[in-house]
Amino acid sequence: MAEKRAALSEAERRARSDAAAARLLALPELAASALSVAGYVPAKGEIDPGPVLAEVAARGGAVALPRVSAEAPRLRFHRAGGTLAPGAFGLLEPAASAPEVALDTLDVVIAPGLAFDAEGRRLGFGGGFYDGAFGPAANAPRGAPTRKRRAVLIGLAFDFQIVARCPASDADVPVDLVVTDARVLRPARRPPAEPPA
Repeated sequence: MAEKRAALSEAERRARSDAAAARLLALPELAASALSVAGYVPAKGEIDPGPVLAEVAARGGAVALPRVSAEAPRLRFHRAGGTLAPGAFGLLEPAASAPEVALDTLDVVIAPGLAFDAEGRRLGFGGGFYDGAFGPAANAPRGAPTRKRRAVLIGLAFDFQIVARCPASDADVPVDLVVTDARVLRPARRPPAEPPA
């Protein structure tokens, strides 16, 4: 999958990213104006959620980007808007001084991956960062408060990254839906959100 992504021309990557962004912004989960949405900055040929994050900010929502931490949860989110700098694995991250956003205040998290399937299983990059951040409370450090709610996890991918079945273990957290440049896959376990009144 990484090789297929790398083979895309910049024009094709942009066109496919724009198509996926239009699908994402049409979802009821992103219809409210004051959402707190986490995304990512593509670094390894991933589809780009940038147009979605820009639209969320333009609507008055809050945008967060991930930072890798040495302590659990190893994936944390900080307010976007300042200068980004290379962090762990060469990923562009907000500065450590950017305000951290509590996981239970995020409404939507847009997650990258190498592959997804129609049941929401996700093949990440092998570090378990998203699984550790959004898995069961049992994964939280001892003494940490239990999260009251979990954000809607949306996998974002090029359509060729959809496979018949992703390998997954009990520790792998599935996404609630997958959006590609060609379609939206919504596993039966999670109904669509009601549009805000």
